Amino acid sequence: MLLAAIACSKDDGKSAIDWETTPVQSVRGMQARQFQKADLTMEMRTRAMDTYKYEKDSVPLTKEVYRDGFEVYLYNEDGLLESQLVAEGAQHTTTRRSDDWMAYGNVNILNHIKGERIITDTVYWDKQQEQIYTDCYVVMTSPKGKLQGYGMRSDQRANRSTILKPFDSYGRVVEDSTKFYIDTVNFVGPLPRIK
Repeated sequence: MLLAAIACSKDDGKSAIDWETTPVQSVRGMQARQFQKADLTMEMRTRAMDTYKYEKDSVPLTKEVYRDGFEVYLYNEDGLLESQLVAEGAQHTTTRRSDDWMAYGNVNILNHIKGERIITDTVYWDKQQEQIYTDCYVVMTSPKGKLQGYGMRSDQRANRSTILKPFDSYGRVVEDSTKFYIDTVNFVGPLPRIK
């Protein structure tokens, strides 16, 4: 009987569980905040996050998959909501040597202070360079007009965005000098009357 138990417990090196498709952690209704000293600098929300841990090509890998909506809010040093990213989902993959973020599916990046919006399918975040980028089709709108093309590079707060291969862009030739943009997200009251 002891020999049968030893023979049955022999490990052939294969796990009965596929860790690439089986999460080790599932969180629903997740909200995370990042502070610098006492000031809120970033907020992240998602309806569902699954964490996977496994080895790929002998490299330990952790993958967090954010499903059913992904939102990131970035606040400036004055505490105002500066930028917002909204997407259908996101993925965060880490290894010993890399830390990769990707948001995908109807990605909308809004800079509330400047009134600019970037719409694309997939965007990547380079944490070390503090940049966001994509090679997908991109539409950028602002109070000054509309740009579209392929590929985009920007700082991580979407303050300085550039389309790499623009085409068929629509901008105003003559701007109305009396028209101005109001940050409706951070607006706290009526504008003073101009005399």
